Amino acid sequence: MKITEVDLYIVERISSKKASWSPPQPPDNELVFIAVRTDEGIDGYSMAWSSRGGRRIAEEIAAVIKPELIGEDPINREYLFHKIRQADRFGGHLPITAHGPIDVALWDIAAKKADLPIYQLAGGYRDRIMAYATGGRSPDPEYYIKDAMAAKEQNFKAYKLHPPGDADLDIECCRAVRKAMGDDFILMSDPVAAYDHEDALRVGRELEKLDYFWYEEPLHDYDVHGYVQLAQALDIPIAGLEWASGSYHTAAEYLVRGAVDIVRSDVSWKGGITGYLKTAHLCEAFGVNCEIHLAVFSLLNLANLHAACGVRNCRFLELTVNRDHFGLSEGISVDQDGNVRAPQGPGLGVELDWATIEKHTKIRL
Repeated sequence: MKITEVDLYIVERISSKKASWSPPQPPDNELVFIAVRTDEGIDGYSMAWSSRGGRRIAEEIAAVIKPELIGEDPINREYLFHKIRQADRFGGHLPITAHGPIDVALWDIAAKKADLPIYQLAGGYRDRIMAYATGGRSPDPEYYIKDAMAAKEQNFKAYKLHPPGDADLDIECCRAVRKAMGDDFILMSDPVAAYDHEDALRVGRELEKLDYFWYEEPLHDYDVHGYVQLAQALDIPIAGLEWASGSYHTAAEYLVRGAVDIVRSDVSWKGGITGYLKTAHLCEAFGVNCEIHLAVFSLLNLANLHAACGVRNCRFLELTVNRDHFGLSEGISVDQDGNVRAPQGPGLGVELDWATIEKHTKIRL
């Protein structure tokens, strides 16, 4: 089998739903769908992270990664993983979001060829996983209460706050949500690298009193020494490395130094399913969970689901309360037990709505 083409579709997003989480920059209305074509007629699909515009990421993939794929066997995912990394080294600092989506498409091809869902090809530890809802940011504690309640109504058994970043206000928000949701509801907090060392320690101690499940990214990921100090001082599990580049290489240093209790990874920022599996298996050797973080875009969240179900040491799938599945035949739903089941069809296991995708395509590369 040989790769014959890599098509990139920059598509105008058409959706009636507004996600409960959005980045601080103005919302972007572009999606990037990827189709890796083969001479056997088995195509692999993916999406690229396009929160700052679809054209930028699509042009990077087309210029640097696409030439490395044409004529190659898509089944050789490990070889292509390293080939793309070398092309990045000589081609000029690709965005952290460029490599992963291509790897997802290669896994889609391989699993379709094997007539298996990706999660089974990736290890098949389980066929479903608990989901938690991830919230947006607001200075109003009432916002988080309403968002957590909405999550509970959608069968979620866990909710993560992204508090506004002021330590005192963050503590107030976390207290308000715990009081509203009760002691049995799983809660996490992710201030998105908002604190200095003093505030990180102070907030962490309050979260321990409130029985929060984990404390995520209180410091910037590059502050390894700060994380070591925090992990030694607190009992609440510290989660980190969502934003750091380097994937499993970076995780190794943090694990050896005991800087985090939970490693964050995913398929869009960390080298795809191949990169996630490398990180998860490394974490397993240290007795540490490798928890999937939100991929935002529907097809990438689906790939996250498959990756998380392939390994033992991932407990949750992160999802937004409101989410659309533009371009897909169906979206991810949470069952009465708070779990999400991986699709059972070959590859990613869902059909793409190509009529809608092509109708709203602005540019094709």
